[in-house]
Amino acid sequence: MSRTEKQKIGDWGEEQAVLFLSRHKYNIVDRNYCIYEKGKKGGEVDIVAWNDKHYFGRTLCFIEVKTRTYGEGSAERATRKKEKFSAFLKAARRYCLDKKVDINNTPIQFEQVSVYVNNRTKEVKFKKYEIPVE
Repeated sequence: MSRTEKQKIGDWGEEQAVLFLSRHKYNIVDRNYCIYEKGKKGGEVDIVAWNDKHYFGRTLCFIEVKTRTYGEGSAERATRKKEKFSAFLKAARRYCLDKKVDINNTPIQFEQVSVYVNNRTKEVKFKKYEIPVE
């Protein structure tokens, strides 16, 4: 099946986010981790990485990537959709189970990287957010 233009832009943005995170000393360990339920995708984590956080030390980060062109709207709001975020958390939990991550002794953080591209100038900007989980 061929990729749609939106999927191609998303793939490109994810690659840009990996480069951005690598420059900020994130150690990328996994990408596009998906879980399936009843034959359908039940959730996905775009990037899984380790990063040394000043307040927690070595932290496992689950990162959602959103790519937008300037004027297309806020990438940050896209992750706040309750169903989407719930699926993201479910995938992160399953990742920890599958990879035998000791969640009681491993600091975990949820983040979003927004990739904004100017179609005219091709300038790329990034915004990185920590996503609070209640």
